[in-house]
Amino acid sequence: MDGITGTLVRYKYRQPNNDFIVAILKQDDSKEITIIGSIYGVEPNEKITVYGDWFKHPQFGDQYRVERWERPIPKSKEQVIAFLSSSLVKGCGEKRAKQIVDVLGENALDIIMQEGEACLLPIRGIGQQKASSIVTSVRSSFEVQQIMMELSKYGISTSIVVKAYKEFGSNTLDIIKRNPYQLTKLDLIGFLKADEIAKRMGIMPNSMFRIESCVDYMLKKMCFDFGHCFIPEAELIDEVLKVLNHNTDVFITRDEVEQGIFQLEENGRVIIEEGGIYPPFLYRSEKRLAQRLLKFMRSGSNNVNMSAIDTAIKEYQIRSKIVLAKGQREAIRKLFTENLLILTGGPGCGKTASVKAVIDVYQRLNPVARIALAAPTGRASRKLTEVTGLDAATIHRLINFRPGEEPEFNESNPLEADLLIVDEISMMDIQLADLLFRAINPNKTKVLLVGDQDQLPSVNPGNVLKDMLDAGVPHVRLTEVFRQAQNSQIVTNAHRINKGESIVIDPVKQDFYFIQREKPEEIATTIRNSVVRFTQLGYTAADILVLSPMKKGPIGTEELNRVLQETLNPPAPHKDEIAVGKTIFRVGDKILQTKNNYAKEVFNGDIGTIDRIDYLLDKEGQVTEEKGLYCKINGQVVTYTKEELHELQLAYSITIHKSQGGQAPIVIIPVSTSHYIMLARNLIYTGITRAESKVVLVGTKKAVQIAIKNNKIVARHTRLTKRIVEDIQLYGLNKTSLNPPEWEERRAVDFF
Repeated sequence: MDGITGTLVRYKYRQPNNDFIVAILKQDDSKEITIIGSIYGVEPNEKITVYGDWFKHPQFGDQYRVERWERPIPKSKEQVIAFLSSSLVKGCGEKRAKQIVDVLGENALDIIMQEGEACLLPIRGIGQQKASSIVTSVRSSFEVQQIMMELSKYGISTSIVVKAYKEFGSNTLDIIKRNPYQLTKLDLIGFLKADEIAKRMGIMPNSMFRIESCVDYMLKKMCFDFGHCFIPEAELIDEVLKVLNHNTDVFITRDEVEQGIFQLEENGRVIIEEGGIYPPFLYRSEKRLAQRLLKFMRSGSNNVNMSAIDTAIKEYQIRSKIVLAKGQREAIRKLFTENLLILTGGPGCGKTASVKAVIDVYQRLNPVARIALAAPTGRASRKLTEVTGLDAATIHRLINFRPGEEPEFNESNPLEADLLIVDEISMMDIQLADLLFRAINPNKTKVLLVGDQDQLPSVNPGNVLKDMLDAGVPHVRLTEVFRQAQNSQIVTNAHRINKGESIVIDPVKQDFYFIQREKPEEIATTIRNSVVRFTQLGYTAADILVLSPMKKGPIGTEELNRVLQETLNPPAPHKDEIAVGKTIFRVGDKILQTKNNYAKEVFNGDIGTIDRIDYLLDKEGQVTEEKGLYCKINGQVVTYTKEELHELQLAYSITIHKSQGGQAPIVIIPVSTSHYIMLARNLIYTGITRAESKVVLVGTKKAVQIAIKNNKIVARHTRLTKRIVEDIQLYGLNKTSLNPPEWEERRAVDFF
């Protein structure tokens, strides 16, 4: 491949973190061209050679896409002096550069790279520190391209090499060639990709590097795929052997995997406890959370004026013209004696009304109380704001979580709140719960956790709500369905499903429908037609949630998204679009954020729309030559580069798991025996309780009955309950950690 040599004139765009650039390159014949790609450490006025191919940009014309690049090593005295005295070389001005060239000659840079400080120390005025600085600068300027050339033949991209170089420095090539699985530790590639690279490099299949990396990969994969905090050793070894012995001539034994696990434990990369293997971060979260919860259970006080509380409850009922159920009144009373209380209940049982009552009574008894509201997702926090009239935040935003850093609020700097209410806690995973409770002082802040214990557990590891209830954390369960809610078939059928009873449909009420269809293809067509019908009745795509138990197959989310996108937002000349793999993102599309992005302040589960596809702006607000998405999410405009689009997926259809914390007027759910493995009571229960106005089930009665009867919840491997119970047995539950004097004094004034 012939390259193009020229001088880099200026950068038109530099993307932070991943070294993507758009720049002007002036060729030796003075012709200027635009180059785009990943280029690291090259400054304006430097000469480079780029290799790649030409393409035509629709607005900016011909551009050159860089696949790899080289910085030619200067050979003439003038070029060497110019390079050494440039900003690329620390500690070397023009005078010093001339000195070096006078001594080392035209090949000064080659000599410096080969001999290091030893060739510079004899030169007058250059000490050890200055020599080291010059050598480091020179080597880093030329090493990356040499490493790229060497590693590119193994299928390692420029951007990965650059990121690895930032971590490993001059040793990058040696480290990766010796153990390419090191790239997985940096989260640059996954195990399977590293395995391909290792095979090309000639790494033996029974290499301990390979075995350890596979154990690490499968441990995390199994924890995050199935919600476990640990994996039993025998179960983990079985899965690791399936991966290691697939498509290879060398058979890996259980003994070898056990040796790999031992080495990982020795290096602190796994923790083994009672036959279970933990990723260290999940072990620490689980253990800390258990200890923290015990502190809450041992705090609180029985020394409160219940008469004053009962009076405040009665006054609230009179003002609000409602009658609270016995369980609701019990929850309010109990919150004043406990510093941690869980409130659960199904749809129509008054959880929201209870939260509003708690806030009112608490404020009446303590007018200066600082009340904070939070939920695991943006959708759930916005709903909490709507029903209470108070500001609510995501848990991440509440504690000011910053990736790679300690959150602003933690044990040393707890939240300044007297009462914290957290909604939708069934979605709270072990790591999020750990972060939250570390940010709360158990002696100063009361915590009310609200949720539905019959919904699906968190997507990520842990079964926090169930484990807390099983451990005896103070709890009130609301069971009375209010009269108004009894008129809703959505509510009544949700409770019937929860009891294992068949659904009942009254066509007159027009809020719950079942459409009989046998084949998956027929189900998909009926769903499409139902969505079209609802849009004809005035509903928008944002009003309709099509929830599927699975991603794959003819009625999985991927295929339903394709069908519904074609139906609701077909291609048109005036609609820009960007293709990413098999997915096309088009202006007007409904999209789902699939991972937390703290820099953009968007979170897993947030839903929005693509407002436009346009050229992005740099930090100075200047238009670049890179197109991206401008999306409206949570009322804000959020931009995405093409490299960030893996965080998004189409949201015409989403999994039931992803729908947690959100609601929509219309919910449509395919129910088919083709999803047999996913037909479970808590799954269909969670799905239909997302609906505000109407539910449409499309499929077979047999599949619905299978789901309702299947109450076999797959157990998650966690030890949170066990840890709490053991701590209670060890320390007891005497309320020894009472509130400090200043809070106790204010309570005495306001509560009595």
